[in-house]
Amino acid sequence: MITPHPDLKLQPITEKDHKKLFDLMKKIYTPAYSHFWIDQGEWYLELCYNIDNLKKELARERSHYFFIQWSNKTIGILKYDFPFSPREIEIPNAMKLHRLYLHPSTHGKGIAPKIMTYLEEIAKSNGLDTIWLEAMARQEQAKCFYKKMGYKLIHSYKLDFERFNPGFEQIQILQKKLN
Repeated sequence: MITPHPDLKLQPITEKDHKKLFDLMKKIYTPAYSHFWIDQGEWYLELCYNIDNLKKELARERSHYFFIQWSNKTIGILKYDFPFSPREIEIPNAMKLHRLYLHPSTHGKGIAPKIMTYLEEIAKSNGLDTIWLEAMARQEQAKCFYKKMGYKLIHSYKLDFERFNPGFEQIQILQKKLN
């Protein structure tokens, strides 16, 4: 268990947590992103959170995957990878913020900024120069938050998933330089 703040804990996710992870993400992802997908995101949830994909992600040495606990309640997930650069554009010596999802009931309580500060500390302590992430172009709430945290848009591209509703395929890469 990692404690980046007195009320905030990060519990490493293991294979045995598969059902808990999948159920949590159904509660968090579906309300925020169902309108992006022709099937309300069912296919995407199964793609990302099936047991085989979880095993693959946990086996990668560069991956760090956690449940986020606030006041002893599991409220979200955090996954970051380093060193890691996107395929679409070179970002050397960088950390990818792969997943940060919080239950909607916790939005606006200052939890996400504490997590972002923790990530910066981890990146700096590992000698990394940049943190980058991908955000859906049509997900304004997330993009506004990341921009407020100092992230800048550096690249945009189209995801090739057939199950997107028309107009929701665009994704953006944002980065924050730490030095």
